[in-house]
Amino acid sequence: MPRTSRHPHRNGPVTLAAPALLAALLLAGCATSRKAGPAKPAAPEADRNQEIHNEQRAFIAHEFFLRARQQEMEGNDAVALSYFQIAYEYDPDSRDLCFLLTDKLKAAGKMDSALVTGKRCLELKGVPDSREYQAVAEILLRKGDVPGALVFYNKAVDLDDQDKDLLYTLATLYESLKDVPRHVAVMEKLLPRIEYPVRLVEKQGQNYRLLGRVDAVAALYRTAWEKTGNPLFGEKLVSFYEDQEMFASLLDVLRKLAAENPDNLHYELQKARAQILAGKPDSAMAAYQTLIKKSPEEREFLSPYATLLFEQGRYREAKEIFQKLIKSQPENPINHFYLGSIGMELRDKAIAEAELKKAIDLDAKVPEYWAKLASFYIREGTEQKAVDLLEKMGEGKDWYASYIQGVVFTQVAKKLESDRRSDADKRADSDRKPDAAGKPDSTRKVADGRTLAPHDTGMTAQTRRFREQGVQYFKKALELEGNNRRVLFELGVALEQLNERSESIDVMKRLVKLDSSDATILNYLGYMLVEENRELDYAGSLIERALTFEPENGAFLDSKGWLYYRKNDFPKARKFIEMAIGRIPQDTTILEHYALILEKLGLSDLAGEKWRQILKLDPAHELAHRKVN
Repeated sequence: MPRTSRHPHRNGPVTLAAPALLAALLLAGCATSRKAGPAKPAAPEADRNQEIHNEQRAFIAHEFFLRARQQEMEGNDAVALSYFQIAYEYDPDSRDLCFLLTDKLKAAGKMDSALVTGKRCLELKGVPDSREYQAVAEILLRKGDVPGALVFYNKAVDLDDQDKDLLYTLATLYESLKDVPRHVAVMEKLLPRIEYPVRLVEKQGQNYRLLGRVDAVAALYRTAWEKTGNPLFGEKLVSFYEDQEMFASLLDVLRKLAAENPDNLHYELQKARAQILAGKPDSAMAAYQTLIKKSPEEREFLSPYATLLFEQGRYREAKEIFQKLIKSQPENPINHFYLGSIGMELRDKAIAEAELKKAIDLDAKVPEYWAKLASFYIREGTEQKAVDLLEKMGEGKDWYASYIQGVVFTQVAKKLESDRRSDADKRADSDRKPDAAGKPDSTRKVADGRTLAPHDTGMTAQTRRFREQGVQYFKKALELEGNNRRVLFELGVALEQLNERSESIDVMKRLVKLDSSDATILNYLGYMLVEENRELDYAGSLIERALTFEPENGAFLDSKGWLYYRKNDFPKARKFIEMAIGRIPQDTTILEHYALILEKLGLSDLAGEKWRQILKLDPAHELAHRKVN
């Protein structure tokens, strides 16, 4: 029986011949309508018959293909699909026809048939291309088989890694599976082809950090910056180098940003700050002066310039600027803090006390303000006044109040220690001056080369009392809060500063168990163990883990170098210490390690240069004095 189908745009029925009958008619037509070709060499009867048969089937397939296209144009997709299927049955070796049918089955929602057909297409004679693998992958994805889809998408990428849409799809799939390493690998191919969009670059940077590939972050931002010229990537690079304390690289980037954006004074301001961090205060001073000439009333320029003047001991110049800043910003506590600190340095007791009290009144939550005022009272010989001030601070009502009190007592101790070292520096300078006979004055040198004053013992005891008080407050905070990581870290540091290394190590081990992903904690404990020359394998594992999070951190690289020193592997020790110096070139501890390693390697002249460099940075450095003298 003939089948009928009513087209929605026709008035009457359309009669369709059965496929077998239509094929027979086509074969008959083929026999009468084709012109005779050129004579061919005689062939065995069976081969000739097969060749004729194949030609007839290909002709029928083509005719059904044309009819399928016609039905598609008329909007009769169901009939078109039937004709595509018939065409493929008559020419099953055609890759093009096979994948066309796969696509039509997929469009019709016949996913099982589409998948079977698509896989069969890939087995046909010929070389698969990327689009063919993608076709099968898309069917699997629509069926919900993500792992199966990934297999075929990856085969497609192997053949063509330039297809942006393909790479984006693959990256999205890996992201949905939370497969960060593979997601990152695909994004590395995709980003150069889509001109480094900011959002995706930032996401890639976050993933690099998640994988511990911190070194790749800088390369990513630098490449994106070079390819796009977008200064935002330069700013990202600035943040990265500052986090990693790579100040020389930080300065290089800011120089380039400032040069490329001469109208952006913010980059010039950041460059001046980077010069300070890179150990170039004179260059920073000149940069701030240039900025102030351009905008004399700009507080953003005046404040850091005044701070730099203060740090360089130019107190009277700094005082004028901070007084000017206070007039325009009377409620800014930091300006009062610095003016009070300047009062201390200039021995102006009235300004010192009044301004430091004002800073506390404006913001009582800043430990440095309390510590500074307390150290002022101590220097004025009223230690009890300092103790009373600190004990009333926060009134000790909760763990945080006790924690802050611990921080302040510890900071007062640091201030006392700093003052003692400053006095020692001055005495060291005095000792190096020739006496009347032209010889250095060594009357106050003790046997081990240290320069001491009669009151040092009292100052040291005083410092210890404040450190011990800080420890007690930290312990009180822990009683109220339990395993608070902030308190544990401060307690561990305070104990180490008291030379209570064993107890400090126990606290830090407890902290590592609570948080094994904090690079600073890992390195701190690892370095303490190295200093104690104990549990070196465990210390090494801690330092290595810290470096996986921050591979460019100079302090961590120093810890690793010092570990090799303890293990008597001096060539490796030198390698990592030199890397650390490249990151933090003026750190006296790292330079001390370097000099000791050079001595072990027999490079005494080079070691001597490093000891002299240390003395320029820290004139009271005891070991450097012994080595040089």
